[in-house]
Amino acid sequence: MDFLNGFLTVVLVLVSLFMILLVLMQRGNANGGLGAAMGGGMAESALGAETSSVLSKWTKNTAIVFFVLGFGLYLSKLHQHELAKVEQDGALPTIESTEPSPASDAFRELVSQAEEAAEETEAEATEAAAATENAVEDAAEAAPKAAE
Repeated sequence: MDFLNGFLTVVLVLVSLFMILLVLMQRGNANGGLGAAMGGGMAESALGAETSSVLSKWTKNTAIVFFVLGFGLYLSKLHQHELAKVEQDGALPTIESTEPSPASDAFRELVSQAEEAAEETEAEATEAAAATENAVEDAAEAAPKAAE
């Protein structure tokens, strides 16, 4: 796709230069001006009496080719931009680390300490729940005896 875009860009530049040349070869309305100064008479002698109609046709056709190429390149660049955007959004960055840093070591140590504390708290909570359950059962058994 990149090769095609580059090729079409070169063709667009050549077409634009050719269109500039065609416009400069045409004679102005008053048979003078820039058209006559840049070779308007020479184009007439080279192309014959129908020079103005031939140059007008060529200019019109070259302008059509110029605009079609320009629009095609615009759509192609837009498509490339959308593809690059999709690739960039879907990709995750890869980070390679050869050795751990002191900050990562400290973080790992804090995480392991937190996990140990959570396990200890869970064990203590389980023991407390078991003790509470035993106390409730004992109280339930003692209540009917006390009522007698």
